[in-house]
Amino acid sequence: EYILEDDIHVGDKLPTERELCEVLNVGRGTVREAIRVLQAKGLVDLQAGRGAFVAQKRETANEDIANWFRTNEIAVKDLIEIRSAIEPLAVRLAVERMSDKELSRLTAIHAQSQSAAAKNDAAALAKLDEKFHACILEGSHNKALADINRIIVVNLANFRGKTFTIPSNVHNFIPAHTAILNAICARDTAAAEAAMRLHLDAVASDLEASKTVQ
Repeated sequence: EYILEDDIHVGDKLPTERELCEVLNVGRGTVREAIRVLQAKGLVDLQAGRGAFVAQKRETANEDIANWFRTNEIAVKDLIEIRSAIEPLAVRLAVERMSDKELSRLTAIHAQSQSAAAKNDAAALAKLDEKFHACILEGSHNKALADINRIIVVNLANFRGKTFTIPSNVHNFIPAHTAILNAICARDTAAAEAAMRLHLDAVASDLEASKTVQ
């Protein structure tokens, strides 16, 4: 309702999380999830280090989504290249070092992803995809890798928010995550690394296809 008011315009910055918590009388977690939903709908743009801004005053149409992917293609490709370098290494280390507790958490995240995919809940999928990969990075027990991933997460927020509004992208990532999880559970280093590489190659392909979504 705030975004749809006449007093706020495209490009305006939203209040801070703290201010929204006070105005709406809710917790920070609730505000963050609400922002992610608005981001998935194309109403909010998250900018690293700057905050949340009004992107438009109507939900994103397929044509708008395709245009976003075309406009941001180079920046997203750069991040995918970095992920393709560090995440196969991270999953290999995670197979060797991830605790049973961490593996149980990864399994739970994947189960939640399957449920969200069945409901076509783009906002939830964006968050769960982030959590799944972050769990693997943390499970590598390599602080430098985990720190790099935290930077990537911030810069990939808009990409994740939009990519799961496209049904084919949703259908692609569940089997990919399943293969990665199964390999980790089996403590199969080679299979986990191969599954991660295939997944990230598919993400790059999804980016290309998303530029022409109808």
